Amino acid sequence: MKGEAMLEFVVACAGDGVVQRWALHGASGRLECLQQLDCAGPVAALAWDPDRRGLYAALRGEPYALLRMDLRTDGSLAHAQRRELPADMACIALDGSGEGMLCASYTMGCIAWARGSGVESLATDGPSHACVALGGGRLVLATQTVEGSLLCLSSDDPALPLARRRVRRLRLHAQASPRHVAVAGDLVFIDHEEHSVVDVCRYDPLANALRPLFSTELGHAIEGRPWYADIRCDAEGTWLWLSERRQGMVHGLRVDLPGARLVPTTSLPVPATPRSIAAHGDWLVCCGETADALSLHARGADGHWRERARMRCGARPMWVEFLLPPTRAAAGAFLEDS
Repeated sequence: MKGEAMLEFVVACAGDGVVQRWALHGASGRLECLQQLDCAGPVAALAWDPDRRGLYAALRGEPYALLRMDLRTDGSLAHAQRRELPADMACIALDGSGEGMLCASYTMGCIAWARGSGVESLATDGPSHACVALGGGRLVLATQTVEGSLLCLSSDDPALPLARRRVRRLRLHAQASPRHVAVAGDLVFIDHEEHSVVDVCRYDPLANALRPLFSTELGHAIEGRPWYADIRCDAEGTWLWLSERRQGMVHGLRVDLPGARLVPTTSLPVPATPRSIAAHGDWLVCCGETADALSLHARGADGHWRERARMRCGARPMWVEFLLPPTRAAAGAFLEDS
């Protein structure tokens, strides 16, 4: 097995209002809960700062808030800062500067930008499940899951407020439900909550726009409407992972850019209602929201993925992220102390 002897990952458990820090012991695949940090509310979406020295988390219950937890020298997480948010945020992501946070609200139909100057919100055309910054923040992209389009907010000035940007609505299909977004360099991958399709796009820096490349019908045999959730990609944009909640499966796809297609590689049964997935090297962790459980899969020397562990975790696990080493000196926090 390639990779570190021990890896760590964090899980946000909304039902118990805690963030759990787990160890993955590589030799055996054994999982061990190292820490449980009380967040005093239904914690869900997670995002690391650019240096992975601080973890951000959104509370999806009143009072809505964005939390920062610092990673201490002993590896533990500790509460550091808190900022109020205007809505229940389903997803958070770093802005183009790496010092602010973009947030998307499904229940309240808006996106928000929290940075040093304050928190700005902008209404979307209905529920939004994700937003990302492209081109260093010159383009902000938000999914409009029920309305069926992508909200594209562009500006030559990456610091320009959301409400003052040029607005474009990009509809990739007549019937669509864009949910989550995965980004690798200039490649952008979009899944659809109730449609078995994944879109592959490319960010065009000269036009500061998103260009559709191709779409792939997934062909999964699902009784009733599909119910896709998370989508993740590797750093090179060569592999995708996609969770589907109706059947409780995680699907692996190889990205074939020259052939303009996504090639199915594996389908893995996981705990019920898989909400979030995280992959690192030969390891894949998935959390099942209604199962209150985690699953761990490993890729063997033969290239096949097999389940190595399944364990109970906190109630309603909503998000999982691997904890990786810092990449450079800390960039400075944007939250205000409270």
